[in-house]
Amino acid sequence: MKQKRFWQFLPFMILVIGGTFFIQEFVSLKYKYPKVTSHDLKIETKKRGIEMKKSRTLEEEYKLIETLDIDNWENVRIPRPWEDSSMTNK
Repeated sequence: MKQKRFWQFLPFMILVIGGTFFIQEFVSLKYKYPKVTSHDLKIETKKRGIEMKKSRTLEEEYKLIETLDIDNWENVRIPRPWEDSSMTNK
């Protein structure tokens, strides 16, 4: 009975112990080849001549949306690909 349990237990232990060594190799690669460069998107875009929009806070965006008239709108149906566009704009 003890022999049977040992042979059932052995593959599990090989998997656990072997797995730790296997994972250790991948983790060592992370430290062996670290990321050496970092990029600042704002600086890179200014170098290329692209102007970025000023970032807005959530409160500024909310005030901008408050000024919009969302109560008066018209539902416009977009023509389907198989329909003639002149028929739907009546």
